[in-house]
Amino acid sequence: MCSIMAYCGQPATDFDFLKAFNKTISRGPDDTRIIDTGSGFLGFHRLAIMGLKPEGMQPFELDGNFVVCNGEIYGYEKLKNELVSEYTFKSGSDCEILLPLFRKHNVELFAKLDGEFALIIYDKNTDNFIAARDPIGIRPLYYGYDKNGVIVFASEAKCLLSICSKIMPFPPG
Repeated sequence: MCSIMAYCGQPATDFDFLKAFNKTISRGPDDTRIIDTGSGFLGFHRLAIMGLKPEGMQPFELDGNFVVCNGEIYGYEKLKNELVSEYTFKSGSDCEILLPLFRKHNVELFAKLDGEFALIIYDKNTDNFIAARDPIGIRPLYYGYDKNGVIVFASEAKCLLSICSKIMPFPPG
C-alpha cells in the first residue's frame, strides 16, 4: 500500500503539507516525493511493489500533467501494449499507464481501468485536479475543505485532521 495526498489550490502561509502528509509515511516507507504543480501539491509515499526502479516513483508527469495513484491496475499489460506506439514507458509500474491513457482518452480512461485504485490527476490544460476511485471502493480516499475552501484529498483521514473541519469518504466509481 502507498499513500497519496493532494492540496488543490494555493495554501495559506501557515499550511504545512509535509507535516500533514507524513502522518501516513508508514504506508509508503520506501520513498517520498511532493511536487508543486503551480496550482497545488501532490504527494506520494511509496511502498515499492511494482516498477522498483527509481523511474517507477510517483508522481508521474507527462505533458505537464501529474498523477499519484495508490492501487493496482489489473491487466495493465494489455493497455500498455495499446500505447507503446504513442509513449515510451520508463518503468515497470502499472500506474505509469495512467497519464498516457489520460492524454489519449481524457476522463474516459476510467472506463478502461480494471483494478483497485484511488488516484488524483492534475490536468495542466484545465488547471484542475481530478480524483477517482475504483468502482467498488477498495482503496480508500478521503476529502475535505480547508478554511479557505480549498479541497484536499488523502489516502487516510488522519492527514486531513489538522486541515479540514469536516472529512468525508470520496465515493467509489
